[in-house]
Amino acid sequence: MKEVWWHEYTWDELKEALREVKAVILPVGSCEQHALHLPLGTDTFGAILLAERVARELGGRVLVLPPIWYGVSPHHMNFTGTITLSPETLLSLVMDIARSLKHHGVRKLIIINGHGGNVATLSLAVRKIRDELGMEAVLINPWELITDVIKQTLESKVWGHACEFETSTAFVEIPGKVRVNKIRAPKLRRPELPYTAIWEENKVVWAWNTDDFTDTGAIGDPTKASREKGERLWRAMFERTLEFIKRFIER
Repeated sequence: MKEVWWHEYTWDELKEALREVKAVILPVGSCEQHALHLPLGTDTFGAILLAERVARELGGRVLVLPPIWYGVSPHHMNFTGTITLSPETLLSLVMDIARSLKHHGVRKLIIINGHGGNVATLSLAVRKIRDELGMEAVLINPWELITDVIKQTLESKVWGHACEFETSTAFVEIPGKVRVNKIRAPKLRRPELPYTAIWEENKVVWAWNTDDFTDTGAIGDPTKASREKGERLWRAMFERTLEFIKRFIER
């Protein structure tokens, strides 16, 4: 089986491998609190696993870059351990990576993002990569590919962070890192306008912090999570991500 990780090659090996490579994947996550039961690296662990599994399935046509372990996480800073980048720093980092890739002949970049707080910045990045570098770039937020499966699977009306969804997928992605004995439902405080603005269909932009409405850092109820739900959710993310990437590299 061919090596899928960019950083495992020597320079001459990579030069040869790039003759067959159609695109590279950049996993991006965060280092931020995930309540009492999930590790700070949860978002990055998930992005790494998905990127690696997809690349192995594609057998040498796609390589995976070293991940970005930090994201835009100011809303979690009131919980110990969170490390945040400014949007400008994350954007600059991704652009520098893209410039290096172009220099080495890579023409297609796939960003697999594991953190909701990165979406706005990474959306701008793929726009700038096309406009300024002439490369094709796409951003995949895997949970957005499976909204139908999420609705069919979750019991919770409110979910979003260290919740039923994320804890269920963690049982698949990082089962040995889930502190099962520390899973508990958070005490959610519901400021009327901001709360409905975030979680109902009609949204407005509000500069909220996680501790505005949760005591543990979880947004949603992780006690409803299960490995069975996680397997269904993760499999759907994998299959739909793989299908999209196949079409993207063949076009």
